Amino acid sequence: MKMKLLFLFTFVSSVVFADVLEVRLWKAIPGSSAELMQHASEARSIQAKLGGQVVVATDRKGRLHYATAHENWTGWAAFQEKLEASNEWSTFAQQVGAAPSGTLEAHYLINQVAPMLPSKVYQVFVWEAYPGRNAEMIEAASTAQPLHEKLGASVGINLDQMGRMHYLMSFDTWADWARFQDAGPSDEVASFFAEFNSNPPAKLVDVFSVTRVD
Repeated sequence: MKMKLLFLFTFVSSVVFADVLEVRLWKAIPGSSAELMQHASEARSIQAKLGGQVVVATDRKGRLHYATAHENWTGWAAFQEKLEASNEWSTFAQQVGAAPSGTLEAHYLINQVAPMLPSKVYQVFVWEAYPGRNAEMIEAASTAQPLHEKLGASVGINLDQMGRMHYLMSFDTWADWARFQDAGPSDEVASFFAEFNSNPPAKLVDVFSVTRVD
């Protein structure tokens, strides 16, 4: 297991795109959903001028997901400095702050263990390891990843600042996701989960069903 984890982290260090994500989940103030989406679009436009890579999406609970991708934490820090130095961003932030369209529900700083850019639709399963079992949680995810990809999902594995794992399964359309669900688990997947559930290293704490809007 140690050798496999060493391979995973060596692989991560060789990826040059989006090893780091910052994700904010916003809930619209009642009656302000359209305005929240407009604010996200304006924010993305400003940040794109500063070299930001932005993904905007909505989930089935009506929340807006606003994510920026960075090559590494140094790149993330450099982008924060660009934002602080931008008069356009400062003006925009002040305007939105004076008349907010949403409330911030969650803020994730994420290392991508197995980086990938999600397709049009995706589900995120958030897992929290039991004490002392973080390595086992990542090992289980790295085992499940190729099994799910054989069945047609694209899979990303991320770790947030609280040590929780975000297991992301991506599809081109919800119809593709539906076919994936209807097909049911393969024998390999069923065997994997039978072993996993016999002594799980982590508990599932949240699930997001998300559609990209950009």
